[in-house]
Amino acid sequence: MRTERVLTNYSKISDADLSTLAGKTLTAITGNVHFPNPIPTVDDYTLLVNDYRTKHEAAAETGGKFEKTAKDLARLALEEAIKRIASYVNFTANGNANMLVSSGFTLATQPQDNSVPAVPLWVRLRDGSQRGQFRMDIAPVRSAWEFEFQVSNTKDEMGNIVWGNEVFATTRTRGTIIPNLQSVQTYWVRVRARNGRGQGDWSEPVSGVTK
Repeated sequence: MRTERVLTNYSKISDADLSTLAGKTLTAITGNVHFPNPIPTVDDYTLLVNDYRTKHEAAAETGGKFEKTAKDLARLALEEAIKRIASYVNFTANGNANMLVSSGFTLATQPQDNSVPAVPLWVRLRDGSQRGQFRMDIAPVRSAWEFEFQVSNTKDEMGNIVWGNEVFATTRTRGTIIPNLQSVQTYWVRVRARNGRGQGDWSEPVSGVTK
């Protein structure tokens, strides 16, 4: 059976796509518990990503020869860093698809439809076995590796749900426990599916009251 891995060579993708990939992987790797000691370091990778994105934007804006040369050199340096960090991801994950997906890099083996997953058709919240818990069920989504979800009990003055920066993840479609919530409080939850091509759109929020 083929071992799952992420791609290490992105030399064929466009400048714009490389810029997007670089930003996505930087966000995914930063603070990722699965990859605590990336090579190069997060600080060094940040410098290379920001340098390339800045020079890519300058070259796209002016079209000048000097800016294009600077962008090309920055791209070569970034591609080398991506190759090294993606190789580290493959070595560390050792074929674990969930770990690989969490890195933000592209899986070498893609789902058959070759697209990001669809939005979950429904999300349901049930009482957990303890106070201050929900048990969450999610509609299965074709080609999804895992599901990311956010939880909030706050709305702003306009009545919009305030979503923080924290994103949780589960590979289960039934019975995911959401713990450590305040008792007798209304909470909202939204879910999106993820695979090797990226993340789908967020579901419509669902609400529940903890016991």
